[in-house]
Amino acid sequence: MNEVLERRLEFLKLEAKGFSLCEIVKLLSEKYQTSERNLYYDAETRETWQPVLTQLLDLDKARLMVVNRYDYLYRMASLHFQTASEAQKPVYLSKMVDITERLLALLGLETLKEKQDHKTKSARAANEIAELKVLMEAKKLL
Repeated sequence: MNEVLERRLEFLKLEAKGFSLCEIVKLLSEKYQTSERNLYYDAETRETWQPVLTQLLDLDKARLMVVNRYDYLYRMASLHFQTASEAQKPVYLSKMVDITERLLALLGLETLKEKQDHKTKSARAANEIAELKVLMEAKKLL
């Protein structure tokens, strides 16, 4: 694989693991014997190269990797929740909820709250349409 493509792919992997831009630049500049400027340029121009690079990847495999990573993070948060003090438990519970919401979004599933919000908005829109129809009929009669 072309060294630039390999470097950019690793850039995305490190970013997904939570490394900061400064850490990524330092690691990759040493590994690929390139200037930090090149890596900052990669970061600035990612809108052009990332879509091309991600088309080369098997997205189903990538999605499974992300799901597995979320599963691991959820299990770790759950483990810490079980052993945490009462003051720390809300933090871990919040992380577990956040991970669940991210998984739902990744899988394209709606949360119960989103479904309820959608139903409420639909009902409100239907009521407004009915009111407008009544007003339009009343205006025609005048």
